[in-house]
Amino acid sequence: MVSSLKNVIERLINEARQASSHTAKFTVLTKLLRELFGIELVDLIPGIEKKVGSKIYGFRGKTDLLFGSVIFEVKVNLERELEDAKKELKKYFQALQEIEPERKHIGIATDVINFKAYMPVIKDGQVVDISEIDSMNLLTTPIDEAILWLDSFIFHESKISRPTADDLKFRFGPGSPTYSVAVDILNSLWEEVKNKPNIKLKLDLWTKNMEIVYGSSPKEKAFIDQTYLVTIVKLIVYYRLSGDNMVRADRIKKALTGEYFQSTGTKNFIEEDFFTWIFHPNIIDRALSLACDLAKELLRYDMSQIDEDLFKEIYQEIVKRSERHRIGEYYTPEWLVELTLKEALDTWLERNKDKDAPRILDPACGSGTFLCNAIRMIKDILEKKGKKPAEILDFILNNIIGIDINPLAVIIARANYLIALGELLRLGRNVVIPVYVSDSIRIPDVKNVFAHSAEEGTIQVYKITSNQYDIQIPVQVAEHRFKLGRVLSGLREALSVYRERRNKDEAKALFNLNTSDILSQAELEILNGTLSTLFKLVDEQRDEIWIYILNNIYAPIALKETKFDILVSNPPWIAMRYIENKSYQDWIKDEVLNYGLLTSDQVELFTHMEIATLFFNKSAELYLRENGLIAFVMPRSVLTGAFHHINFKQFRKPEMRLIKILDFEDVSPLFNVPSCVLLAVLGEKTEYPVLATRYKGQLEKKNCKLGEAKYRLKAEDYMYEPPTIGQVIRYSYYYDKVKQGATIVPRNLWFIDFKPHPILGIDITKPAVKTSEEAIKAAKDQWKSIVLEGNVESDFIYATILGGDLIPFGFTKLRPVVMPVKPSAEHYRIFDVEELRNMGYVGMTEWLERAQRAWQEHATERSREDIPRVVSWINYRNKLAEQNPSKRYVLLYNTSGTNLVSCVVDRKALPDFEILKAKITPKGFIAESKTYFYETDNEAEAHYLCAVLNSDVVNERIKPLQTRGLYGERDIHRRPFMLPIPRFYAENQAHLRLAELSRICHEKIAIAKTIFTGKSATGLRKQAKETIEVELKEINELVSSILAENSDNK
Repeated sequence: MVSSLKNVIERLINEARQASSHTAKFTVLTKLLRELFGIELVDLIPGIEKKVGSKIYGFRGKTDLLFGSVIFEVKVNLERELEDAKKELKKYFQALQEIEPERKHIGIATDVINFKAYMPVIKDGQVVDISEIDSMNLLTTPIDEAILWLDSFIFHESKISRPTADDLKFRFGPGSPTYSVAVDILNSLWEEVKNKPNIKLKLDLWTKNMEIVYGSSPKEKAFIDQTYLVTIVKLIVYYRLSGDNMVRADRIKKALTGEYFQSTGTKNFIEEDFFTWIFHPNIIDRALSLACDLAKELLRYDMSQIDEDLFKEIYQEIVKRSERHRIGEYYTPEWLVELTLKEALDTWLERNKDKDAPRILDPACGSGTFLCNAIRMIKDILEKKGKKPAEILDFILNNIIGIDINPLAVIIARANYLIALGELLRLGRNVVIPVYVSDSIRIPDVKNVFAHSAEEGTIQVYKITSNQYDIQIPVQVAEHRFKLGRVLSGLREALSVYRERRNKDEAKALFNLNTSDILSQAELEILNGTLSTLFKLVDEQRDEIWIYILNNIYAPIALKETKFDILVSNPPWIAMRYIENKSYQDWIKDEVLNYGLLTSDQVELFTHMEIATLFFNKSAELYLRENGLIAFVMPRSVLTGAFHHINFKQFRKPEMRLIKILDFEDVSPLFNVPSCVLLAVLGEKTEYPVLATRYKGQLEKKNCKLGEAKYRLKAEDYMYEPPTIGQVIRYSYYYDKVKQGATIVPRNLWFIDFKPHPILGIDITKPAVKTSEEAIKAAKDQWKSIVLEGNVESDFIYATILGGDLIPFGFTKLRPVVMPVKPSAEHYRIFDVEELRNMGYVGMTEWLERAQRAWQEHATERSREDIPRVVSWINYRNKLAEQNPSKRYVLLYNTSGTNLVSCVVDRKALPDFEILKAKITPKGFIAESKTYFYETDNEAEAHYLCAVLNSDVVNERIKPLQTRGLYGERDIHRRPFMLPIPRFYAENQAHLRLAELSRICHEKIAIAKTIFTGKSATGLRKQAKETIEVELKEINELVSSILAENSDNK
């Protein structure tokens, strides 16, 4: 099937390339749609050409689709004619809007190679703009994906027998017309109700959760996206489990509110959560209409064939739109989950032969892949032991448990959990899905509060605060799941009575009647206070969400009391520097110190810490039984020589024995950084070496089953020990002398291109400059639109070099930067706006004012709070001010990269910036954060060090200590000077010879680089090494000798 379609598409691509007129292109498009999907293009509005200048060709959307017509605008070359195509589509949209204002329409501009989809932006009945939905190129997109992309606009099949995750992603995920239209409708509904107290509270509480998930405060768009996906998931699970095949608004409402599931015995699949805002009375009818339209499209799937794999791709597509800094994936591939669980279960069962099955927790369960596979495996184990279905169901519900802080992930995990239970649901038992929305590693603090009826005057409570209201739950209640369930049920019933009649005494009496048999007088007193607080929240219309919050937030407290045999998870991989919530970051810092992952004198490493290591240790201490097993998917950097992971590998708090490593560095496709699985046992001591299994192979696709993966993977065992550099006792003299350069970011504000007039040239005293094009291309999303332009005094134009500009013994590019600094003795003095204005530097003043405005508008909230002034940011940790302009020679090497590369910069011989026939001399050289530097007045010392750093010897010796990225080793930092590189001595002939060789290499590279043909940094560096091959051989011999000699003399 795919091969025949491939032949069709390849033939039509060739025809499209040869077509040189609009008519010819239109003919090819007609063939494409006819041969692939059996549809014909028609004139949608006969006679409209008199008004808009041409006919509107397209096809009418089917009545069960969320969108109406799909129109096409055909061009010969879409890249050249795109703006004209957009203008035409805008006219067509307006014509359709006037005829069918109630329908949503989609437009596609194409040259039958490139396709760009658009929808109209409508205000007051007028099409004011068009918005791009997605794009696709037939030459670069895999055939099956290209067909799915096109079919997401057509839905040519009336029934899709075997729905797949990819199919759901293309038809309903971001970039699909259904998603675009639905989210547009949700946005309009949101605007109507977002300021209502109860709804605003939901958004505020959701935002607090998601700040931890995303690392920064999410935008409202992410909330709307999640609402959309939650609605899709609820509908799919309803149709999958109910067997219904009709679309009726009353049934859809019961499905979305959870009433249907409650009535069939599933008590908590859907709760009064963050996403129930769509049921506000002002918008519920339109929200239900949207849900019904989505249901019509979804019913094209054979719902009986749906399994828990279905949501993975669409979940990742939606979540990753906001999770900018998380480096782990959004779901773990099926084969890796199966392999990890199999290793964990086999190990545990071997050590616990007298027990039936383990109690399992995933404390960062995401969409539930580990939970679902655990259900299948435990079901199989218990069936083989002769357990009855009812016993198996009870065991699973009480012992396979998940927690995640992302409410979207939890809804999908619960959906998958239900689907994984399969035939066990037919037993007619009530089901409470044990998956909770909570921060599994941050347990609420215990407080002592006064209570009249307490024997000692006080009682311990867990407390959460909202809008200055304290909501308290006694510790003895929170730690017992049965008690907590009864209490929350009592609170829910009491609040329902209070909402109806506003009678506090009646509601309190009902609560006391329902709970007094399980509570002490002191506990009852505290909970009556909590109920009074909830009454106030009811009065302020901010109460709906609280029972849901309390039910979930306290779940980890009860779970930590019952402990688990196995913890299995893929915890969040996010570096501390990306967590913008200051209170959460401060808490993490305290915990990192508490668990001994860093010491207080390693403050510079805090920003590099990955939450995964804290998650590993904290989860084990909170939830794991003595001799219990933890098996976590981790970034492989924890196995490298990264400084911030050295203490983690000791497994001291809590004490654990690392018993096995699964190493996936050589498996692809997998994650965007190398990964591994660590298996450890609580209560035993780690001793190295540890058995590791290295897997190698190229998988056909990322998310396959273990049965498929094992045919493509080879496994070999090896013994792992933490990397060290030989027997080095002390670091080089230069270890704490080299420093990282200044953080000259965002680069849009500082890196410049000169903008000479084509006839008048440029004023070398105050040149016209503009944000560098390269800086714009490389900028993060929030900075891409920032372009500064103006005339700046040349007194503030400096030179810098980025790590990627370095080649052995030279550099490819000297970059101009605008810096509000001036040399002052042995440091740089940094000026802010007022000082510059007072000194008469109008150009630099205006530039800095614009940079400051951009900083205030586009920097993250955390960055603005910590560093309000942009000039303070470029001097972060004094890395700019402390550079010494009086030192003539600067040794540079790259901060990160697969290979170490270095050169020497002479501050008194900097090349001029040439602009047409004019020249501007940089006012100085400033090292940037992508390089490390060492300053000296001793030319021989600088060249000696440069020769050492460019040697293959040092490059190879630091490899075990480098962290690793997808393309190999990355962080370098001070690692070269962990080697015993001796201090330069002018009397040492080897040192002098290395310095001489470095000078020779610099001279040769300066001449040769003008004819290098390489385009990438890797290609240029390879050519540079070939140029100095003879000298490099001697350098390697000398460096080997001096390192060996210095090691012997340590």
